[in-house]
Amino acid sequence: LNIKEIGLLRDEAKANEIYEDLLKPEYLVMDLLSDSTIKIPYNIDYIIHCASITNSKRMVSNPVDTILTSVYGSEKILRLAVLKQVESMVYVSSMEVYGSVDDHNKATEDILGYIPLSSVRSCYPESKRMCECLCNSFASQYNLNVCIARLAQTFGAGILKTESRVFAQFARSVLRKEDIVLHTQGTSEGNYVYSADAVEALLFLLQKGAKGEAYNVNNEASHMQIREMAEMVADKVSGEINVVYDIPEDVSGLGYAPTIKLQ
Repeated sequence: LNIKEIGLLRDEAKANEIYEDLLKPEYLVMDLLSDSTIKIPYNIDYIIHCASITNSKRMVSNPVDTILTSVYGSEKILRLAVLKQVESMVYVSSMEVYGSVDDHNKATEDILGYIPLSSVRSCYPESKRMCECLCNSFASQYNLNVCIARLAQTFGAGILKTESRVFAQFARSVLRKEDIVLHTQGTSEGNYVYSADAVEALLFLLQKGAKGEAYNVNNEASHMQIREMAEMVADKVSGEINVVYDIPEDVSGLGYAPTIKLQ
């Protein structure tokens, strides 16, 4: 199809390990937080912007970096999009921007809940909200054709071996034949989408997304509590392990998102 792909990244060795024998994009190695500008010597037609700190423990240990990587990085990407006069751009946000909403309330894109600014962990969803506002500001001031994809948690092919989210931890427990240990009651409800479906959604939004609009990317059939997933994996996937609870008095340093009920 004569498509040229450019992958903006910080760690080329890690990228080579991920892609292995797959068709690799051309690499552009830089750090969106510390490098001043993005220089690309040719035209760009489309941008998918996913750069963000997503490891929960790192969010808690480096909240300033989490915020500034999102906000400063997004500004640089958006200015690049304006400079190159791209046909369209998709910013990859998160369903965490909804915060705490009424129990069992289905999330519609026009209603946001409460995010406690006193919580260090809020650096992630609050910076995502700011980036969405920045996208809409560029759409208004520069007529940039940018829309927003609010992704549920993605799982499936392409997940790194070091992935720290619960479904990956549960999978490792199965492989090691070790009990699944929960450090909370597991009542937080998660939303999930298969990785290939998420990619299809991003490509669809590049072509059909309306300027300045936000879209949920989610599979309602995959909605469940953390403890329900743990029990399903232990029973249906393994059949040899159990779910046990080891709840410390203080879990604030573990980087867990607040307990929410959001569909």
